[in-house]
Amino acid sequence: MTVTMTQAEGIAGALGAPISVVLRASDTILEHATSAYLQTRATVTIVPQQGLAEADVSVLLLHSLDDDWLRILKQDAARAGGSPVPVVVMADRVNERQLTLAVEYGLTSFLYRSSSSLEQLLDATMEASSGRSRMPDELVGHLIAELGHQQRQQTLARLTRRGGLSAREIEVLRMLSEGMNTVEISERMSYSERTIKGIIHDSVKQLKCKNRTQAVAQAVRTGIL
Repeated sequence: MTVTMTQAEGIAGALGAPISVVLRASDTILEHATSAYLQTRATVTIVPQQGLAEADVSVLLLHSLDDDWLRILKQDAARAGGSPVPVVVMADRVNERQLTLAVEYGLTSFLYRSSSSLEQLLDATMEASSGRSRMPDELVGHLIAELGHQQRQQTLARLTRRGGLSAREIEVLRMLSEGMNTVEISERMSYSERTIKGIIHDSVKQLKCKNRTQAVAQAVRTGIL
């Protein structure tokens, strides 16, 4: 879908005033060219980096959202006291780890330089100022998967405290409850079968049960599984 200037202007009209933007880039020429473009628009006011804490949006134009820029985002978020300024990044490359960390530090929208125009950057910036986000579909999929992983880890930690079991022991009991045998579990977890049997033995002992069947039943009954 072609993004038009009308969208950005409509958002600006709803806000009632130009938004303040801190613009930084890994390339000086790119930064100057983009700044010149944005400053021709009544919807945006470019402010110096020192004014980041009071800015509406932080915009980064990068070759890659690498670890050096992640450190800058982390520092920005720390100075903001836990409420980072919304960040819009236009870059050539980003990997999944860097994307996940950047979201923690305030990343709201990501655009690929190769397939995005300055008009789209302006629209994404205006959207970020009003609490909206835009991401390529494949990056959204990664973030959803990562959120699910984090929630699972938090659940395992909570259940570990409840039953006195380690996260690894809970995972093995869960697989037993699904009907898997020790060989299948060892293949799934990349442990030896002997190690899996040891984990099961420790779980049975920790739950004060006589065998693995009772241990699984106890874990289900007490809400561990």
